[in-house]
Amino acid sequence: MTELLTRPGAQGDDADEADLAGALVPDETELPERLPGLLAGAVDPLEVAAALEAEGFGDRAARRYGFPDVFTLGERLYAGSIRRPPRPVAFTNPWAAQAPVWRTALRYVLRGALFGMPGLGYVAAGPLLARDAGGLVLTLSLVLCWPVAQGVAALAYTRTDGARRRVLALGVLLGTPALALVAAALGLALGAGWAVVAVACAQSFYLLAATAALVTGAEVWLLACLLPGAATTAAGLAWQLQVAGWAVTGLSVAALAHERTREGTAPGVSWIMVRRAVPYAAFGLVAGGLLTFTIVASYAGHGPPAPATSAAMVALSVAMGPAEWLLTAYRARGHALLHTARTPSAFAKAARTAFGDLLARFLLVLAVLLGLAVGAAGPTPGEGAVVACFLLLGGALVVALMLQSFGETAAPVGLCGTVLAAETAVLLAAAPDPGAVQLSGAAVLFAALLGHAVVVLGRATTHR
Repeated sequence: MTELLTRPGAQGDDADEADLAGALVPDETELPERLPGLLAGAVDPLEVAAALEAEGFGDRAARRYGFPDVFTLGERLYAGSIRRPPRPVAFTNPWAAQAPVWRTALRYVLRGALFGMPGLGYVAAGPLLARDAGGLVLTLSLVLCWPVAQGVAALAYTRTDGARRRVLALGVLLGTPALALVAAALGLALGAGWAVVAVACAQSFYLLAATAALVTGAEVWLLACLLPGAATTAAGLAWQLQVAGWAVTGLSVAALAHERTREGTAPGVSWIMVRRAVPYAAFGLVAGGLLTFTIVASYAGHGPPAPATSAAMVALSVAMGPAEWLLTAYRARGHALLHTARTPSAFAKAARTAFGDLLARFLLVLAVLLGLAVGAAGPTPGEGAVVACFLLLGGALVVALMLQSFGETAAPVGLCGTVLAAETAVLLAAAPDPGAVQLSGAAVLFAALLGHAVVVLGRATTHR
């Protein structure tokens, strides 16, 4: 049914306004079929006009009813309709935990323990670490292992189950010999001895095999594999027995990696996929350099690191388990906000608030773990600066990992690499206290990454 358009104050307007005063709105049967539903949920007249034009109801059709163009008709239809926006449809959040909360929490706590437990192996290797060359070879080989493990994991996560297993198997089979050659070259160049090279090779193999186990969800089995080495070390047995315990652990992890990667299918990996994994590998390298800065500096003759450094590194490793949980929780919150926020500004505010909340929780957990680890090691000089430094480093790394989880890889790698290069340059040029350099770099890095994340994570497009 048609109705007469009446506009208050038509008298006195120009001729076009007078013509519009007598214009007719098209009959409902003449309008596009989906227009009534669109009118009920339209946000402005332009949306109505766009829908009319998309259905072929243009300016010529609008003039048949006395409207100069389709935009004026859209304004009239919009003004004469009642807003009845549809109720939000139920959505599935792919980041929401499927298991009960306690089980999810236990899983990530277990992952944190698995990140920290291998550090006990360095106690068994204590006689080797007493030599500067041996400690430097083990530290450098560890730093070089991280990018390989990170790159293999990033590549594996992009594949389906069968291809994922094959990628992980190739990572272990190809990565271990390559890293062993690097360790041998470092040992030969620094005169560390073959015993140190053997430990470095075992360390490389463990990290790649453990990566395969963790990517395929074998946390419980990896814990069982670690128990022989960790138990002999924690019990304070003779170092020969500790080495035997870690040998059993190594063989167990090898068997686990084989079981979790067998029957893999051809991965079908392209160079594009490999290039996408490169930023994650690069981040592993620069993150390792930032964490071991004072240790490597001490082997270069810049003074020993603070005694609390090793305990702080173990605490930060353990904290990476809860960090993974918080990253997943933030992805779930961001996905939910895409469906519930009404305006871009409301989304940005809620997303940044959630980011600040979860980051504060992580820093609290890390502070507690640092306090426990450093306290257990006993009072030592400079422990306060070490705690502050690793608290800032941990916060910076978590912010970087959060950005990477959204595909934002350039800024984390660029900022971390720049800070590491600046720290190295300052140390070589002025030779200050390495601990003070590391603390200053950590503060700058945390502030820079935090500022970048506040901007990026407030965009709805980031959370798609």
